[in-house]
Amino acid sequence: MVEITDVRIYKKEKGNLKAFASVTIDNAYVIHGIKILEGERGLRVYMPSSKNKRGEFRDIFHPISKEAREYLVNAVLEAYRRVP
Repeated sequence: MVEITDVRIYKKEKGNLKAFASVTIDNAYVIHGIKILEGERGLRVYMPSSKNKRGEFRDIFHPISKEAREYLVNAVLEAYRRVP
C-alpha cells in the first residue's frame, strides 16, 4: 500500500464544513480538496469532486478498497484533531 507522508489541514468553519485537507502520498503525489464535514453521526471525510454536465457531483479521486479508504480517512481525521 502507499504511504501517506503528509496531511495538511485548513480549518474553514462554515455551517457543517469544518476544514479542507491536502494529503501527500509517497512524497510524490498530492490530493487537494478533501473536505471534513460534521454530520449527525460525527465527522465525515469527503473526497474531492466536480460537477458533471447533468449537475451531479462525481469524485475525481477516491480509494478503491475499504482498507485504503480507512487508511486515508483515519490519517485526515487524526491530523484534523491535532490542529487547535
